[in-house]
This record gives sequence, structure tokens and C-alpha cells, in this order.
Amino acid sequence: MPSKRGRCGWSLRLPGIVLGLVYGLGVISNAQGADADVPTGATNLEEIVVTATRRAERLQDVAVSATAFTQEKLDVQGLRSIDDVTRLTPGVTFQRDATTSAGNFNDEDSDINIRGVDSTAGTSTVGIYIDDTPIQGRHISFTSFNAFPALFDLERVEVLRGPQGTLFGAGSEGGTVRFIQPSPDLRADSVYVRSEVATTHDGAATYEIGGAVGGPIVEDTLGFRVSASFREDAGWVDHVNYATRAVTDANSNYQDTVVVRGALKWAITDGLAITPSIYYQQLRLGDTSAYWPSLSDPSASNFENGNAQRNPSTDPFYLVALKIDWDLAFAHLISDTSYFSRNQHSISDYTQFDRALFGLTLPPPPGDLGTSHDADNQNNFYQEIRVQSLDPAAALVWTTGVFYSHLDENTTEHVFDPNLNSEYNAAYGVPFCTPQAPCPNGEILTQPISQIIDRQYALYGDATFKLFDFLKLTAGLRASHISYSGDLVYYGPFLSPTTGPLTPLAAVGSNDENPITPKAVVAYQPDSANLLYVSAAKGYRPGGINGPLSSICGSNLASIGLTAGPEIYAADSLWSYELGAKNLFWGGRMQINASAFVIDWNNIQQAVYLPACGQNFVENLGKVRSVGGEVEVQTRPVEALLFDVSIAHVDAKYTHTVCAGPSECIGVDAPSQPVVTAGDRLPGAPWTFLTSAEYAFPAIASRKPYLRLDFQYTTAQTALQPIQDPNNGVSDPTYTGLPETKNLSLRAGLRIGGIDLSLFAQNLTDSHPVLSHTRDTTTSDLFYDHTVRPRTVGVTATYRR
Repeated sequence: MPSKRGRCGWSLRLPGIVLGLVYGLGVISNAQGADADVPTGATNLEEIVVTATRRAERLQDVAVSATAFTQEKLDVQGLRSIDDVTRLTPGVTFQRDATTSAGNFNDEDSDINIRGVDSTAGTSTVGIYIDDTPIQGRHISFTSFNAFPALFDLERVEVLRGPQGTLFGAGSEGGTVRFIQPSPDLRADSVYVRSEVATTHDGAATYEIGGAVGGPIVEDTLGFRVSASFREDAGWVDHVNYATRAVTDANSNYQDTVVVRGALKWAITDGLAITPSIYYQQLRLGDTSAYWPSLSDPSASNFENGNAQRNPSTDPFYLVALKIDWDLAFAHLISDTSYFSRNQHSISDYTQFDRALFGLTLPPPPGDLGTSHDADNQNNFYQEIRVQSLDPAAALVWTTGVFYSHLDENTTEHVFDPNLNSEYNAAYGVPFCTPQAPCPNGEILTQPISQIIDRQYALYGDATFKLFDFLKLTAGLRASHISYSGDLVYYGPFLSPTTGPLTPLAAVGSNDENPITPKAVVAYQPDSANLLYVSAAKGYRPGGINGPLSSICGSNLASIGLTAGPEIYAADSLWSYELGAKNLFWGGRMQINASAFVIDWNNIQQAVYLPACGQNFVENLGKVRSVGGEVEVQTRPVEALLFDVSIAHVDAKYTHTVCAGPSECIGVDAPSQPVVTAGDRLPGAPWTFLTSAEYAFPAIASRKPYLRLDFQYTTAQTALQPIQDPNNGVSDPTYTGLPETKNLSLRAGLRIGGIDLSLFAQNLTDSHPVLSHTRDTTTSDLFYDHTVRPRTVGVTATYRR
């Protein structure tokens, strides 16, 4: 007990420590006075302009905790995916959920967590934007998950920590990740080219080629931007025959990404411009990256999976948008109209899962094959019109707007297992599929529709009033009306073996919600080098509908006092309180951004995993308090050396024990057990440490050599998550928390004008942390592990003009 209290006390003291640092920075910066406000020189840090407040501002002037990556920074750090960006962003945890309770054996399954606000159920807790269009979806079933754009030809990526509901809506409860693309230029030509070739230790080859070009067609009137890229990321896990160990598909977990974009900008008048654009992306995965530890030897870089078949996936989507910019006499009007269409489809190997579910032979007999055909279709329409004040230096700066969205997401699943009938009869003596009630082609589960339609209307406003030159007050409010309706239909013996394969299980429901999400900020900025702010903001996401559960889940449901899963789950919301400082020192050669936060998350939607049947339902599981902070330091002590270091801490834990059923579940004679116990944690790395250094050697005949190091370290999560806690009615003692991770990358390059040619090594130490260790059901002794990509070395060439 004393050690537990000590850990808890340290977590609660951390915000105070960071707050003290923040106030100290403010005092120091004030003592510097005007000396900190010096012209930018060769040794100063790069200034990044962001649009976190929906208008262009220096990152150092924005009273929001944010990290921004320009395309140049993405290239030099070798960041090629959302996995890479989040790994190097303090306060953010990103997991691939292929074999966890939220996954469907597909490596696109993911879970993004900002400041401990984490849920694999319901709508996303993080807003994912391409320009001004949100593309995140709902987690309706095992077959639905978010798509992310590739990191090619971007102006920047912005990661905004904390709720952004006032300006970015209900999808940004914990934060927002924005992928912002270059706009067509009406005056200057530009070219960007990137090529890369690499090899992964005991894996295949990675290669990429892409290019972008833009500029005026008619100067000052009509401009364009087009880009295209292809990338294949090498696989390193072999698909093998589990009995003979013969390799049937070497390095099967590769993935291909194709991206094409086109945009035009037409300046009809000096104050009116329209910009139509289209973005297309297709991601194709060859197989899961999960491996069988019983077959593999990670210390020898030997990763094998013995699944009966591969788990391929194809995920194409396109985004069509029309933006109108119009300078009126009193304000600037922006209209964004967009349509997002996605048709993800995949094959999941259910051979092992089906047999674990019904207590049959594992690994399965040769020739058995269980196949799930899955699809996730999104068709979303958005319309936003906002009006903003013209002068950013005015005493009152304001933004107001209206927003409408119609989101239609439908997931389907069809599971075929022709061999299961005879095995099931032999094991239980109960017909699974019979001549009187056949399963055509062995189809044991039919999910023809699992659809939720969301409609949202919102009116929002945000205003900043300058009380004095150094003191600003910001108030914002978003009022929304959200309605959603769901239609979920399942049938087949997979769900109810004893009631016949054609007995449907259905869930139909709808609801209306009227959330209000305010925010308030007080910002003290004595000069352009120093900013101190305090903020409070509310985040929100709507509720939803649960699908039916298999009758095999009955024992798990009984343990928590239920006879069936709940039909609906309610909305959840949070309040976030933040104190932060952004300071420049040494005449602009050092930048320190620090923030501390406390988040109170109420009625939170979480997936309750039922390990006996491998399914889950969504329930509102009480309250979580998340506390922590981030400190980011960047300095250029001399012109040749750039140094970065970041530290982040997050501790998100349940504050109350929660029961799912109506009966008492606390006490010696309680008839059931809780679903979460006070003190259980949400998944997330407790501490994250990031550091990087880049040294530019003296130029040799206009050739500029450089050397760069990036290192990331996270501490292991030792506190119990609900699925690990034996006090809870549904738990699995074999489930592991997040491990300690270390990742070292090196890059050595030569810059010649606009050309950058470099050699790199990622995961240089070839570390293999076990990110997840899972099984299909608690009756199975067949496990699946997941790790990071082994050591990868290669060469990158970029050209920009």
C-alpha cells in the first residue's frame, strides 16, 4: 500500500511541478524585457505558422499546447506515417490494435490517445483533419477504424493537445491532428520530389517515389498544385505453415500506399478566390504484423505467424473539397464544402478465433479455414461557413461560423467456416448447420448492415479581446444539435448456435443531443518572446448503439450482473484545465514551451471486453481523471547545432469503481463483480522522453554535410488496466500493459542547394518491445504478439524549389 500511495502522490504532484516551471519561465522572461525581442538571425530558431485557431498565427503566439511538423521536418526526421508523427509528439500514444480486444486482425486498427483521453469505442476521441475536413469515424464494430493520410506533399502536420470542440467540433474531445496541404500559388513556381530506398533487418525492401509541382497558370489569377506518390513499406513477418514451419509467404506484412492530389485556385477578383481540390489515397496491406511467439525468435529477428491464411486489406478513399475565400468590407468569409468517401474492405483469418471460441482443437487441423469478409464504408458530407475579423492586431479579434455534417458509416461482415459443422457436432453434439437449417457455403455469421447515420448542426463563435497590449481574454462557445440513428442486424450460428442459423439479432435506435462546448483563455504576453496562459475547455462526443452479443458470452455477462449487453450508450464529456508558457531566450536561440493539465472525463464510453467469447460491448464507465504535463525545449546554441528535448507525463485513472449490472457488485457477498475498479488506468505511456540533435558541418564548395540523431524513450505502464485487474468481473491475467520502448534513429546527409541526399538508420539498436500480447479467448493458449519494425537502413533523396 505505501508504494501505491507514493506513485499516486507523485502523479498528482507533477502538475504542480510543471506549473512552477511555467511560472518561473514567465518571471525569467519578464526580467529579460525587450532584450528578448531581437531580429531573427542566422542562429535563431525557425518560426512556424499554424492555424490552430482557424487563422494564421505564429506557434509561439497561440495559447494552445501544440506540436507542428513542417514537410522539411518530416523529411529530415524520416517520418512517413501517423505512427511516426505520434511517436515523436509528447503527450500522445498511438497503438496498432490488430490483435487486441478492439481489433479485427488487421494492422489498420489503431488507437490514438492524447493526454490519456483514450477509447477504442464509439466515436473517435481525436479529430483527424485533412485541411478543414474531419475524416474520423465511429468504432461501430471490429471492422471499423480510422483512416490517416500519408505524409507526402504537406505544408505541415499540427497536433493540438486538449479539447478543441469550440472550433473543431465533437470529434476533437481529447485533441486534434491536422494534415494541412499546400495551397496553389498564384505567383511562384514550386517543385518537390522525394525518393527513398531501404531494407529492413531480415525483411524485404522499402521504396518510394513521389513528386509535386505547382505555380501560376495565369499570374495573380489562376494557379495549380498536383502531386502523386507511391510507397511500399517492407514486410518482415513471414507467413508459415505452423505444422511444417515452411514459409508460404515471406515478409507478408508489407503495405503499399498510392496518393494523388490536384488543386486549382482561381482569384476571380482581388478579394474573392475559389479553390477546388481532390485527394485520393489507396492503402493496401498484405498481412498482419502480429506474430506467433510460439513460432518466433525476436532475438534473432525471426518473426513468423502460423495463421491458416493471410489478412489482406485494401483501403481506398477520396476527398473532394471546394473552398471559397472572400474579403468582405467588414470581415473575411470562408466557405468549405467537402465530401469524403471511403470503401475499406479486407479478409480476416478467423480459423483460429472460431475454434478458440467453441473450445475446439488449436492450432486447427490442416485444411480448416475460417474467413471473415469485412467492409467499412463511409460517405460523409460537410458544409462550414465562417466569418472572421480582418485585422489580427485589432482590440477585438473574432471568428463565428455555422457547421453542418451528414455522416453515413456502415460496416458489414460475413464469416465462412465450412469445416466447422462436423467439428462442432463432434464437440457438443448440437447441430451447427444442418440440412434443415443450412449455412450456405459455410456462412456462420451474416452481418448485412451495421450502420449509424449522424447529422450535426452547429453554431460557434470565438472572440479575443485585448484588455491591454499585454493581456488578452478569449471566450468561445459551440452549440450543436446532433442526431444519430442506428440499424444493426446479425444472424447465424456464430451468435446463437442453439437457436438456428437464420434467427436474426437486431438493434435499432436513435437519439438527439444538444451539447454546449465552451472555452475560456486568459493570455499574458508582454512581448513577442513570452506568452503565459491559462485555459479551460470542454470536450464532448455523442453516444451510440450496441450490437447483439453471442449467446456464448453469457458466462462473462453473468459475472458482471448482466443477462445481455446494453442496447445503447450515452454521450460523454470532459473538462480540461491547462496552464502553459511559451518563451524565447538568448535572443531567439532557445525556445521553451511548457504546459500542465488536469482533465476530468465523465461518463466515459469504453469497450467492455468479454474474454470468454472474444466480443465486447460499449458501456459508460464512470469517471477518469488525467493529470500531467509536457515540456518542449529547442535551442540553437551555435549556428551549426540544433538541439531538441521533450518530456511528457500522463496518468489517467478511474476515480470510482463501476458496476455494469443493476445488482450490487461491491462487498464480500456481492453477486457480481465490477467492470472497472477505482485506480485502474487507461492505456498510455506514463513518461515519454524525446531528444534530437542536428549538427551542420562547415560547407565544402557549397555542399553542406550534416548529422542528425533522434531518440525516443517511454516507460512501461505497470499500473493495471481494467482488463488486467483481477478485481473486475471480466479480466485476463495474460494481458500485458504497454512496455518500455527505446528507438534510436540516425541520419547523415549532404545538402546541395535544394537537394538533400542522406543515409539513415531507424531503430538502430534493433529493439523488439512486445507492444501487445493477446489471445482470442481465455480458453486459448495460442498467443499473438506485436512489435515495432526492426532496424531499417536506407537512403533518401529530396529536392525542393
